[in-house]
Order: sequence, then structure tokens, then C-alpha cells
Amino acid sequence: MQIRLTVVDPLGASPRRGGAATRDVLVTAPTGTELASVAPALASAVTGESGAGRESGGAQVVLYAGADRLDPRRHTLGEPPLVDGAVLSLGAPAAPEPHPELDDAPTQLHVVAGPDAGGVHLLHGGRITVGRSADADVPLDDPDVSRLHCAVTVTAEGRVTVTDLDSTNGTTLDGARVTDRPLRFPSGGLLRLGESALRVTPSGGPGARVRTVADGEGCVRVPLGDDPDACPWDTPDAAPAPDAAAPDGPTGHAYGTAGRVGAERTERAAVPEQGRAPRIESRPAGPSAGRYEEHDTHAGHRPDQPHPDELDSPTRKGTPVRGTDIPAARRRGGIGAWARKLTGARGEDVQADPAPYAETPPVAVPEAFRRPETWPDPAALLLTALGPGPRLWDRGPGHPEALAVRLGTADRTGPDGSALLAVPVTAALREAGALGLAGPRPRLAGLARAVLAQLAALHSPDLLEIVLISADRSRSVEERTAEWSWLGWLPHVRPGHGQDCRLLLAYDREQAAARTGELLRRVESGTDPASFRHGPHGHPGPYTVVVVDGDPGGSALREDVARLALSGPRAGVHVVCLAETAPASPASPLTATYEAACAATPTFRECGAVALLSGDVATALRLMRVAPTGPVGPGTLAAVDAVSGAWAERFARALAPLRPDTPAGDRQPRVALPLPLSARLLDELGLARATPASLMARWADAADDTESLGGRARAVLGAGPRGPVTADLVADGPHLLVEGPPGSGRTELLRAVVASLAAAERPDRLGMVLIDGRDGVGTAAGVGEGLRACTDIPHVTTHLIANDPVRMREFAQSLSAELKRRSELVGLTDFAHWHTGHEVSGRMVAQRGSGGRGAGDGDLETPPSSTLRLRPGAARQHTEAAPPLPRLVVVVDDLDALVSPALGSPGRPAAGSVMRALEAVAREGERLGVHLVAASGTGGRTAETEPARRATLRVTLDAPSGGRGTGPAERGAEGEPAPGRGVLAYPDGRVTGVQGGRVTGRIPRTATQRPTVLPLDWQRMGDPPARRPVRELGNGPTDLALLASAVERAARQVSAGQVPSLL
Repeated sequence: MQIRLTVVDPLGASPRRGGAATRDVLVTAPTGTELASVAPALASAVTGESGAGRESGGAQVVLYAGADRLDPRRHTLGEPPLVDGAVLSLGAPAAPEPHPELDDAPTQLHVVAGPDAGGVHLLHGGRITVGRSADADVPLDDPDVSRLHCAVTVTAEGRVTVTDLDSTNGTTLDGARVTDRPLRFPSGGLLRLGESALRVTPSGGPGARVRTVADGEGCVRVPLGDDPDACPWDTPDAAPAPDAAAPDGPTGHAYGTAGRVGAERTERAAVPEQGRAPRIESRPAGPSAGRYEEHDTHAGHRPDQPHPDELDSPTRKGTPVRGTDIPAARRRGGIGAWARKLTGARGEDVQADPAPYAETPPVAVPEAFRRPETWPDPAALLLTALGPGPRLWDRGPGHPEALAVRLGTADRTGPDGSALLAVPVTAALREAGALGLAGPRPRLAGLARAVLAQLAALHSPDLLEIVLISADRSRSVEERTAEWSWLGWLPHVRPGHGQDCRLLLAYDREQAAARTGELLRRVESGTDPASFRHGPHGHPGPYTVVVVDGDPGGSALREDVARLALSGPRAGVHVVCLAETAPASPASPLTATYEAACAATPTFRECGAVALLSGDVATALRLMRVAPTGPVGPGTLAAVDAVSGAWAERFARALAPLRPDTPAGDRQPRVALPLPLSARLLDELGLARATPASLMARWADAADDTESLGGRARAVLGAGPRGPVTADLVADGPHLLVEGPPGSGRTELLRAVVASLAAAERPDRLGMVLIDGRDGVGTAAGVGEGLRACTDIPHVTTHLIANDPVRMREFAQSLSAELKRRSELVGLTDFAHWHTGHEVSGRMVAQRGSGGRGAGDGDLETPPSSTLRLRPGAARQHTEAAPPLPRLVVVVDDLDALVSPALGSPGRPAAGSVMRALEAVAREGERLGVHLVAASGTGGRTAETEPARRATLRVTLDAPSGGRGTGPAERGAEGEPAPGRGVLAYPDGRVTGVQGGRVTGRIPRTATQRPTVLPLDWQRMGDPPARRPVRELGNGPTDLALLASAVERAARQVSAGQVPSLL
């Protein structure tokens, strides 16, 4: 178990101790570890002291979570509050967070829009001031807001009023001007000051949260879908009930950018300063903004049915957004509809297919303002994360607004001529392909934080992963890391597809090359393009959003990122590109600003939609569509929605421990990954602990496999780019040929085939015959081994070493006789049809005993109850006879030694007899249920033989790398691939890479799991994790011996017989 914690020293940094006031740490510990075992290390991480105590006397370490003191003996790591992202205070409680009051405050004040949006302030009564000054109770980083702009008062009866404090740019409430006389502030009303918008709303209460379950390993599971016990997300737009409790207590603030009334002010998190930028008047949307459509102005959104009055609009020109195909169900809107939505004109309703994630239609509200639930504001997102609320991760791949983000707001005019205030302006990544954001760094960072917060709050980590590439050397790595450190807490940046890193972050060019390489492999291997074109909502997911902050550097990296922006949407990969420029203004028109952004970040030119921050203080933006020739039209003017770094930190920490309570990867295709340097077969089989019970469960499943009648013959060869690589001798066979030079791992791969076949089927339904053609000399195990190591497996009935001509001839005769016997049993049909008839008549298993259920019935018989009987009773312990026609697999190591035996070889005189029998297996085996698995060198006379020509499955192994290690494990530890690496070719032309699973290695040593606490270095989270070389027990059993023992015990427990030997 690994969890990330932050330890805070309220006393601050001390030059004597040399410690830091705050330190992020990574705690690694077994499940169930007490806090006491890591408390001294946590204290040392933040104070720099080597001892356990804060004083020289070594007193006990005291830790707090919020205001609660933690008992080091009763609190367990991984259980709340000690979960991922938790903040612990050393020695004394830190400044309390007002999160517990979210259920108590009768009224809340939300900052729903503007350059410093997202604040949630809890109103307990009294007067609070709102303004740009740090002395305001609700400070806003908005240059258009006066230092003390307005005051909001909550009376003892719960009535909320607002007054203007002689502000420069004035205050409006639902469009009406606010004066110095108190004006009633109704719940749901929109208060506008500068470019910011505030709303009063009643508290959601405990019912606004969903139930969660801690998993004991640092995570909290959240169920996906609707919670019938949770209150709806929407709250009534009404004042508190008359009988509600009178508000009391000071005003609280839900994140750390503001202090508390009546309490000593603490140091606030730093926010970007605007310097001495002049205050400007608020700019209402001009007439060119057009009419209002469905509460949004949506870039990249193509509706289904254009408005009849707009079919012949002269603005219908240009080409579709680059980088993505237009879903077929939405093509009819065309580019004109896109342009009309971009300019705010009325469009058509979007019809979405029903889905578990679909939202209910909005209810009409007779007010001028309707709450934009489809695109929640930043304050609603914060409450969703803190709760967690029912809106958390409610957008699935079928949701019509999946990957749609809100960038700002603009005023619109409704169809009836009424004013619609703060209408969301949105962009759809699935439609635009890639999105570009450009402007001055402070505002640009706030806008990027708001965009990524929406994606993280509304899409689960199973559906969406976020990748950051911030390798622009024009800024220091410390500056970039500090700006993006909040992102590392999100669960969406954890590698979920085996990427070789701790987090999906890149702060240098090496990390950036690794992240782009991983994504390009996904794009190139991709999904079926036809499914993308014809899907009602585009790519079915999972999705990846790649944040490219600045110029990644290097021509190769620039080209790779540009390829991601253009081709990525077909595989669900979308780029959000950030470019630092001056704001668009009369001195720097939109075209010049766009070209400056493309020069700063070359990938910006590949974006299908761009948002350019504009205005003297960059609090407005222009959202424009981009054609191959450049931006189209003047775009849509909106007031930007941005959030502070402190808001993003609070938001990300709230999401850090949350995980969807669904099996990971249920609906996600596997992503192609590089082959590992080495592979352990038992791990690929899912039998890290090989037990009889696990094997019997697999055998019971094979008995119900209607596609492998008569016995399953499915061999796991090793690890592949998308998981275990399987060769099914029934479905893809019937024969398998392994080719490779000496030392390439042929013998070990054959051992893996034998072991995995035994794990897949019972010994009375599958028999194996082993032939060592090189006098038993194996390349990996020394003289006298070869396939002999597999003879302890009960499925192996015969083992022949090609050094005794008399025994070899006897074997050839017996194998030929077995083929003749099977041919007589099968007759004119084949193996599968013969077993089909016996399955129907009930005589397939009845060969073991006649009549009804008796003491000799095997576990394949249907038990009297619905419970699968894995352990037979005492009367079932005797061995039963094998069925008359089980599958048979003949495994030959070094077919070359039989085709061209060396001069002086003892088995040379009889090699021809054995080869003729094997050629008969190659010709007739498929019809008779006999399969051939052989290994040979490359080329030579063997390629012209019948076994080589009729092999439908072929493994071609690479030549050994010539490493200095003495064995496969040592080579893997040195960074060189272990023997067994090659490709598997299927009969339908498919080819996949494979790293053969090693099965004769010793059981790996188990490291002592002692708790450790290490400082968390965000800059290096994108590096491959350090791995200790796996050392094997020098005198322990091999994996093959462990598996053979488990198979033998499982065979006894199911009373399985054995296929008769050929010798």
C-alpha cells in the first residue's frame, strides 16, 4: 500500500533545524499498519530532526488531522482520515478548514464565475464585505472589482441583503443596479461585480453527499450512477424556510484564499497579482453575440437538426474541425450550425441516446436566470469534490456532453427578448479534437486549472486519464513544478495502463518523450476506425487529455505532440495546448495574438478551437474555431472562468483518495505497452499462488467450454503488449512451431507450454507426450534436463529421450497405433463431432462408470445443489478411468535432431521412424485430437518437413543478446531482455510480440515489508520507478515444481485418471 500525505509544521521553518514548514511524503506500508510505526519518520520529514520527538527529550510524536488529535495506536494507515492526500499537522492543530460546516450553514455564497471563481463561503449571519482588497471578508482577484466593492448581510431571521459600497464599476443583482440601500438578495439571484458573479444558495445538507466506503488501502470507493438516497443536485431557488434555525457564528470559507470574520486572519495562499493594472468598466456582450441557445455557446458542438430559419445562413463556410471525424448521427448540423453556436445564435436541441449517465431534462424555471446544471460552475465543482456530491463522475462515454468544458460566461438574449445572464460558453474536445488556450501566464494558469477541474470532477479515472507535458525550458523547472503540483493529487494522473512512471507527468524532455511515446503507441495500435466513425458519440473511451504547457522542445518531440493533436482524437486522445502570450487588444489584434501563440507553442496551430484571453487585464476571452487557414470569424466574447492555485489544491486533495467502486478496466480495451525484459509464467497465468483450489476452478470452467469439446488445449506463452499471450491449439491450431537460434529460449518456452496446458485442463482430458531430440541436453538447464523437468506433471504420460533406438522404434509404433485407434473410434467424423455426439447422449463421462450417480462419479457430473463441489467426499477419492478419447499433445524439443541426427548419435538409426510418426500426427492430428508442439532452429531441412509446413501457429524467437549475466534473471536485471523474446504469428495473419514466461526459475524472495516514509519529489514522478532486482531463492523450489505439486494434489482431489502411456 502506498499513500501520499502532507505533513505541516505549524511553527514554521526553523533555520536551526533546517526543516521545511510543509513536506509531501510517500508512505509505503503493509495494509493495517499502525500510525505509530511511521509517526517518527513523518515528524522527521518535516522538521529535519533525526530523532522521534520534537524536543531533545524524545517525547511522543503528536499528529493532528484537522482539529482532531490522532491516536498513533488506534489509527491505521489507509483508513480515514489517513487516506491519500490527507494533511497532517505536527504538534498542534493547523488552521481549521470549514468543511465540517458545509452541513450546518443555512446559507452559502458561491463565486460562480469570473477570474477568481469557485469560492464557497458559509454565511452564519452578520455583514461581510466583498472586494479586491485583502482586508475584504471575501477577497476576489478581479481587477474590475473595487477594493471594498459591496456588502452582503444575513439578518437574524435569515434574510439576505446586499448594498454597494460606492464601487467604481457598480454592482447589479439580476440586472438591477444595487445602491447603498439594502436590496434583498434572493436565493439563486446573480450578483455581478466587475467580471465576477456571485450567488446565494441554501446549504445542500448531508443529503447532498453520496455514500462512500473506505477500502483500507488509502482509497475511498464511490459508487457510479444515481444514488436513490441522495438529494437531487439542484436546490430550490427559494429563501430558507421561516422555521429554519437563525444563523449564528462567523462566516466560513470553503477554501483557503479568505479569512474568517471575527477570527484572527491567517496567511492566505498567494494569488497572481495584477500589478497596477487600471480598473476598467464591465463589458456587456455586444449585439454581435447573437441570440441565446440552450444556455451555452458551444465551440465544436454540432447539433442534429438546424433551425429552419438558419439553413441558408451565409456563415456556412469552412471545413470541419481537424483531427476528428464528425459522428454520423450529428453530421446534419454542418459547419454553419457550428458557426452559429459559436456566435451564440439559436440552434437546435441535441438528442442523445439514453445512457446510464444521461441527465434528466432541465425543469423550466419562471425566473430570468436558470441554473446551468449541464455545465456546473467552479463552486459547484468544489462542493461535488468535497462531498462527494451526486454529480461526481456522472459523465460516461455515452453522455452528450462528455469532454465538454466551460470556459467562461456571456450575457445573451432569450427567445422572448428577456436577458439571460452569465450563459456558459463551452468547448467540446470530442468535436474540436484539440483545444488551445493562450494569454498571460497568471490568467492562463487559472483558466487551465478550471478546465482540468471540470474534466476531473465529471469523468471518472476509469474513463479519463490526464497527462501533463510541461518541459518548456524558458521557465525554470521549480516554477513549473510549483504551478502544477496540485495536478499530481488527482487520481486521473495515476498510470492505469502500465505506463512506466509513478504519475503521468513530464517536467523534462526525457519524461516528455516517454509520455508521448506511450500515447503514440496507443494511437497507432488504436481502435477500429469504423467504430469511431459510426459511434453516436465518437470514440467510446477511455479518453486521455494531454496538457501541453509551452514548447516541449526538440523537433522530434514537437512532431510527436503535433501527431497526437491531429491523430489522437481517433483513439480518444485530446490535446489541450497552453501558450503564454500578451492578451488580445487593439494593440495586439486576434490574428497577431494567434500567431504569437503558434510561435510560442508550435502545437497550438493544430488545435481545432482556440480561446484567446483578451482585454487590458486578460479577464475576457475570445473563443474561435480554427480552419486550416486560421481562425474563423471574430469568435465569441466571454468573461473568463478561472480558479486560484489554492482552490485547485483543495479540489485535487478532495479527489485524491476517491476511486470508482467498479471493477477497473471492465469497459476499457487494453493499451499496448512495451514488452517486459523478463516474465514469470505463474504471474501471467494468474497463479502467483498456485493452489489446488485455483486449478480445480479452472478445470471446472474448462468442462463447460463448448468451443473446446473433448478437452481444452490453451497455452499461455508469456507476456505480450496487451497482457498474457495465448496460443489456443483448438481454435488457432492444431500445431505450434517454435523457431529460434541456440540460446534463444526454445526449451524454456516449451516447458511453459507444458505447464500452462496442465493448468488449463484435467489430466484425464488432456495427455502430453514429451520427446527430447538432443539426447536430453537443454540450453537453459544443463545436460540431462531438457523436458525432463516437466515429468512430475500428472498430464505427462510419456517421456522419450532420443538416445535409445529400440525405445524410439517402440515409441513410433505405439504413437502410430494410437492414431489408428483414434481413427477407428472417430470414423468418418472428427474429434469435435465425436465428442459432440457423446455429450448429447451423456456417454462422454459415463465411460468412467455405468448407470446413474454412484461412488465413482467425477466432479464433472452435475452436483445435486447449485454449489460447485471442488473437494470430493471420501467415497470419491479413488482414481477413475480416463475417457477413451482425450486430447493428446506431443511436445518435441529440437526437431532438427530428428530430421538430421548428428553422426555418432545413439538415436540416429531410429530417428526416421519417429519422424514418420510425427509426420502422421501433423497430417491427421487435427481430425483425431492430437496436437504437435515442436521447437527447431531457423531454416535447414526442418522447414521442408510436414510438421513445419502444417504448423498454423509459429513463434519466432530472437537471437540471444549476449549479455554478461549468467542467467535469465540476471540479464533482466541488467536491462537486457531475457531469452524467450520473439513474435507469435496466428493463422489469420495477426502478429504479436511475446516475452516467454520463465517457469524453471526459483521462487522469488519476498522482501520484508517494513513501513517507509520518503519525501515526494514531484519533478521525478514521471521517471520510471526504481525497481530492486528480483533475487531467487538459491535453494528453493522452482515455479515448475510448485505448479506440478499443486496439479498433482488437485488431480487427486477430483479423482482424475491418467491417459495411458505410449511406452
